[in-house]
Amino acid sequence: MKWLFSLCCLVSLNILFAQQVERFGAGIPTQVLASPPDSIVNFPDTEAEYPGGPDSLAEFIFVKFILPNDTMNIEFNDERVYLSFIVEKDGSLTNIVVEKGVNEVYDSICMAIVSQMPKWIPAQKNGVAVRSLMRLPISIDDAILGSDNEEFSEDWLEEDLEDEGRKFGQGHWAGFDIFMSQFMNENHETNFDNTPYWETNEVKSIGLNYNLFDLKFPIIGEHLGITTGLGMGYQGYSFRNNYVLQHTADTIYAVSDSVFQFKTNKLQIATISIPLLLDFSSNKKFEKSYFVAAGVVGSYNYGTKQRLMGTYANGDHFDNSVISAFNMNRWTLDATARIGYGHCGMFVSYQLNSMFKTGHTVAMYPFRIGFNVLFGI
Repeated sequence: MKWLFSLCCLVSLNILFAQQVERFGAGIPTQVLASPPDSIVNFPDTEAEYPGGPDSLAEFIFVKFILPNDTMNIEFNDERVYLSFIVEKDGSLTNIVVEKGVNEVYDSICMAIVSQMPKWIPAQKNGVAVRSLMRLPISIDDAILGSDNEEFSEDWLEEDLEDEGRKFGQGHWAGFDIFMSQFMNENHETNFDNTPYWETNEVKSIGLNYNLFDLKFPIIGEHLGITTGLGMGYQGYSFRNNYVLQHTADTIYAVSDSVFQFKTNKLQIATISIPLLLDFSSNKKFEKSYFVAAGVVGSYNYGTKQRLMGTYANGDHFDNSVISAFNMNRWTLDATARIGYGHCGMFVSYQLNSMFKTGHTVAMYPFRIGFNVLFGI
């Protein structure tokens, strides 16, 4: 019976040790996947490498290291999690092990990051791919805050934002618009035979918009969306002839000044504008994307004046301004289209409602064409 009892104990111990799984820390598995039976080459001619090199590896770790919401207050002091794994002949990773950990949360996150990595470039011996053992320390400080010595590409940052469910894309509104303007009549012509004082010099009729920011609400990924934002602008219309604007409560007109020859005769308007554009980008990376945007821009005219500059008979220069609403429509709506590549583009716009109130003068619809420099924010 003694030999039978001893045999039972030996079998029980073998079963017990065969079922034991090595663990590290507070219940975190330190080994994932069993390695194939092929031997590991300890001194390969070429070491295994993450595709893209160390910088790409650091980017991957930075992007994928996301703390759960209930652990954001965990303190860290530039600690490191040391892992090891086997790079197989096909580049896949097996036997992921935490050799030295920090705590349960960081250890599990680091293991998850390694398990999500793409295939590595395997080690080589005599020109043949072989299995190799790799050790990887992950700095918690760098993984959370990023390394000061590394510049992360926008592709990685955009993927990070996508992973976190980013709501807004990069629209094509924020930036600077520089344009020339031209009045058009109700027949879409630029001549005003009966009211020549509305004829403008489009080369001198320069305007500028400073579009502070934009928001692009995605419809199809980051390619197609609705863009809105906020802009502030200046519009200058340079009159061809020597007229001074006049107005009553019901009308606006101009009278010719036969005494002075104006060097500058401009109608200047300050605006605040909000766009609503259907915005298409060919590439999610802003500076490498062709774009097309079309829609409407609503504007509020909050300041208007006519500026007259010239020279008196005695040689003195004058610069006079008349500030008035001039019976203009305070609210205007423009149809617009924008095309371009990266941070540069061009646009056209056409005002859909008349510049002045109906019945106060002839209908006039400003047409604008210009180029823009976009922030890409």
